[in-house]
Amino acid sequence: MVRYPVAFRREKRNQYLSFESVRQWFDGLGTTSEYTKRNYLDDLTHYCEWAKKTPDQLKQERKVQLKSDDIDVKMTAEKMLNRYANSGLKPKSSMWRAIAIIKSFYAHNFIELAAKSVKGPKRVKEKDYRSPTVEDLSKMLEGSNLRDRAILLTLFQSGLREGSLILLQRKHIKELFEDKVPVHIGLRAKELKGEYSGLEAHTFIGRDAVEAIKKYLEWRERVKSERLTDDSYLFTRLDAVGQPVDQQTIIWVVAQACKRAGIDHFSPHDFRRAFQTNLEAAGVAANWVKKLMGHKLSGEENPYSIPKIEQLREAYSRAEPKLTVTQAPTQVDRFEALKSRMIALCEERKTAPEDLVKELQKYVPGLGVVEWWKPLDQRKGIKIATEEDIAAYERAMREFDKDMLKQEILRELSPELRGIIKKGEKKTMTNGGSQFESKIVLENELTSYLDSGWEFIASLNHEKYLVRRGVT
Repeated sequence: MVRYPVAFRREKRNQYLSFESVRQWFDGLGTTSEYTKRNYLDDLTHYCEWAKKTPDQLKQERKVQLKSDDIDVKMTAEKMLNRYANSGLKPKSSMWRAIAIIKSFYAHNFIELAAKSVKGPKRVKEKDYRSPTVEDLSKMLEGSNLRDRAILLTLFQSGLREGSLILLQRKHIKELFEDKVPVHIGLRAKELKGEYSGLEAHTFIGRDAVEAIKKYLEWRERVKSERLTDDSYLFTRLDAVGQPVDQQTIIWVVAQACKRAGIDHFSPHDFRRAFQTNLEAAGVAANWVKKLMGHKLSGEENPYSIPKIEQLREAYSRAEPKLTVTQAPTQVDRFEALKSRMIALCEERKTAPEDLVKELQKYVPGLGVVEWWKPLDQRKGIKIATEEDIAAYERAMREFDKDMLKQEILRELSPELRGIIKKGEKKTMTNGGSQFESKIVLENELTSYLDSGWEFIASLNHEKYLVRRGVT
């Protein structure tokens, strides 16, 4: 698929907005979202360039065709869109979206295409899921500019979705300027949009990404004379000052890096898969992996195993060596970390260390007594903890934390879980002072929703799409 320069696409959008048929289309849609208009115009532009026709020409020709008694003439527009749908000019998921948008253009100009007459490209149900390795990423970094290097390393070490990555601002990485490693990244629920608007994203970046971001930000200040504030976007366009990149730019950065490296194509989502794989390989608990991935916790997992930020940081530190490309992380003394945690716990609860060990033995029967509260030469029994001892203590502490968190979580449960709000009651989301109703729809429903004034927001997995509309 041809990727036009940003300036060219902007110029084309402005040109297309002058066409009467495009103005009629947007009037019918009733959307005020500039993001939606931009995406719709990009897909319509691509189709018109392929067809070598303007939007007004498409409309005029369709009106003439519909007057014909010859069915082949009457179905000319449908046949042309079918050829485009199976041209291979776009990835299959993008082509399905484009078809729905073009159908919407015809419908809002009152020259609707025949129902079920246009079929998108066939989808292959089975997919060979791949994820980049450290070796792949090392090759992709070769020849990357400072911005793209920072983007690639942040994707790999944080597991963030591209939609979340473009929202990052300097305030989200404050720990980077406090010389903390790993650096916590937190996006609050109100900062996330669409399907993820009710969640919070908590993850980290390691030394590789930290160093890359520092060099990139220093370059922006030195070369672009940019005055960075807490509200400055972390990743910005190369051809402008302070303007954030969009999701298509992130996809393009990854694709170009693969091309330079001479390796098979990866997507930003493949980086999330690599992040999850490396966390699991490092022995991070499944529920904690979900939390770092920004997934919603459900069922029994939710109340009994929700880790706090420092617990997540400790778990991430164990996984960082597997996420490292260029920087060699300092080895974490796992038992020293446990010791610090247990000492703080004893002080907080005013409990003797011996009593805490007895309590931990309830969770892991046979837990060896390592007298960590005494100097080494005064210890009895196990003087130095082995790998097995450390793993047992970590397991006991996890179970202990679950019980400690249980009451706290129950106090913080949402009104729905307490039965205050009845199940099925209609809710809305607030975004910038406006209220929206959101839905996830199937491919065969997308066109009808767009025709009814819903806005396209994002393509999801499993042939589903996220749409929304304003609530008055």
